[in-house]
Amino acid sequence: MAAALIINFLLVLALVAGMTFASPLFGPKRKLSGEKGVPYETGMPPYGAPYGRMTVSYYRFAVLFVVFDVDLAFLLPWVLLRRSLSLEAMLSMTVFLGLIALTLAYLWRKGALECD
Repeated sequence: MAAALIINFLLVLALVAGMTFASPLFGPKRKLSGEKGVPYETGMPPYGAPYGRMTVSYYRFAVLFVVFDVDLAFLLPWVLLRRSLSLEAMLSMTVFLGLIALTLAYLWRKGALECD
């Protein structure tokens, strides 16, 4: 069991190292200049530096997104197996959903979901 785990770990490590070093070797090597080197996103010419500072509200939304996204990842297996779950499992997921709802209500009331 331990030998298989070590072999699997070494194979994954070799695969990651191979992909990391193969990308610059086999990838495109041309340098873009002028308009081709400018980042393109909306069709409008860029203004300012591409790596500017973000406001705190951006990070707040990012953290809230991650928190609620992880909650949804926990809900997916529950939804797929809901017919075969016991009463205890259903009650525990109901409590979990209640905590998510309370968290959302608290954040909404505090104004954490408002745009600045």
